[in-house]
Amino acid sequence: MEEIIPIIIYENSPVILKYGHEEAKKAINQFPIELRGFFEKFKEIIVAPSADEAIITLDKDALFSFPHFFFIFSEREKFTENQIITIRRYIDSVLSPLFISINLYDAIMEIVDGVFKGFSEAMIKKSEEIWEIIDKFDPNPYAASLPENRRVSYIRFLTTRKTDEEKPILQKDSIKGFFYPKAYFILKVEEKGKELEELEILKTQKILSSDIANKTSLCPYCEHYNLIFREVCPACGSVRIKLVEFIHHYSCGYIGPVDEFIQGNKLVCPKCHEELKHIGVDYDKPLEKYLCEDCGNRFLEPDIDVLCANCKKKMGPEDVKSEFIHKFTLTPFGKLVSFEGRLPINVFEEVTVSLGVVNFNAFVYILDKFIKINNRYPDRKFCTLAIFFSIPDSTISELPLRIRTFLKDLIQIIKDNIRESDIISASENKYLFILLPETPPEGGKKVYERIRNHIEKVITKNKLQGFIKFKMNLRCIPEEKTTTAQELIDKLLSGLEG
Repeated sequence: MEEIIPIIIYENSPVILKYGHEEAKKAINQFPIELRGFFEKFKEIIVAPSADEAIITLDKDALFSFPHFFFIFSEREKFTENQIITIRRYIDSVLSPLFISINLYDAIMEIVDGVFKGFSEAMIKKSEEIWEIIDKFDPNPYAASLPENRRVSYIRFLTTRKTDEEKPILQKDSIKGFFYPKAYFILKVEEKGKELEELEILKTQKILSSDIANKTSLCPYCEHYNLIFREVCPACGSVRIKLVEFIHHYSCGYIGPVDEFIQGNKLVCPKCHEELKHIGVDYDKPLEKYLCEDCGNRFLEPDIDVLCANCKKKMGPEDVKSEFIHKFTLTPFGKLVSFEGRLPINVFEEVTVSLGVVNFNAFVYILDKFIKINNRYPDRKFCTLAIFFSIPDSTISELPLRIRTFLKDLIQIIKDNIRESDIISASENKYLFILLPETPPEGGKKVYERIRNHIEKVITKNKLQGFIKFKMNLRCIPEEKTTTAQELIDKLLSGLEG
């Protein structure tokens, strides 16, 4: 491995320095003793006052593909936190080894690789371990602006850190009361809790699996967790209720709050004005009751209502949405995807993109033209092939390597057996159509047999019999009597899925 380049973020650095330059050597005494070990150990060091300036320097010098690590040297927590977030949210440095000089809160430490007071050999060892994995990754094929780019970076971060797991952390400023720090920072989500949507996408693609870790209660209107449960009067809904002690006067049967009976040092019934002297003889104290200060209603148990602190709407407890909070784990298929760099889109789409198909409506229009030409000039013969194949999602996740091999072979087989003048299209995510212009029936049959035999051999070679549905059909004009493109396509499709 090439020598690792340290990138030191030191806010008091007077300028951006590249060690090895004379001005950098002269400036070494301006730095704290904890940083001087870097100058002695490495031939080249980049020092910058902020992560933004360091990233600009790395980008300008095309150094992101070279082994490197970041070290943020600061005693200021907010400064350190901001630099970490910048590094992890910039697409080229998202996987870079990153160390800091002070401990921070648990969530931000999920995206940090270690805490060191100054230079340490452990930094180099950890960085080398990460770069050994990074070097095995295929290039990320997605543009930096696409969400797929960040999703690949996220699963690659899990792979390089050998963590595999993303656990929810309790967080008061998350819309769900929990959030996933690695996903939140790396996927560049604007609101804590929203990263769950991204994790669910990766789960549907079989890249992540999940298991229940906790539970939360959410507003059914805005799906925010910040709910206030309140005791209210059953009659008027007021929160101005209080728990009071009641007295039951045996003689007249009156029941009222203790306050109504107190007259000086005596208890006197407000209804019949008889003095109450002995509890159990003159009166008793039944269960405590609530009293509403707004409407005067008396009741044993208050009602409960719920107020959402986010959208301000009220609801009953039975309306509150209960939701499980999961932890997510990178699957074996997810690890494969992290190395290949390509997220699993519809396998049919992968094939059609690689073959460069034309729009299906355009294909129908072209086919109609060929039929009309043949009607006028019978010697202008042509053939049309239809290929049907289907692969269940479960097979893709269980046998990813075999499926990848099959798809590559399928694409190559079709490319090897068609001409530049042939036209390919696709429909309904399961049918491929190939128009073979100026091809008589005997020529079309040869192409049909070659493609079918090769594909069947590839299925057998990869032991995918029973996993992949595959059929082909051929129709040639003028051997096949038809007047419209749609009629020809219907004949091609007949029996393909039977």
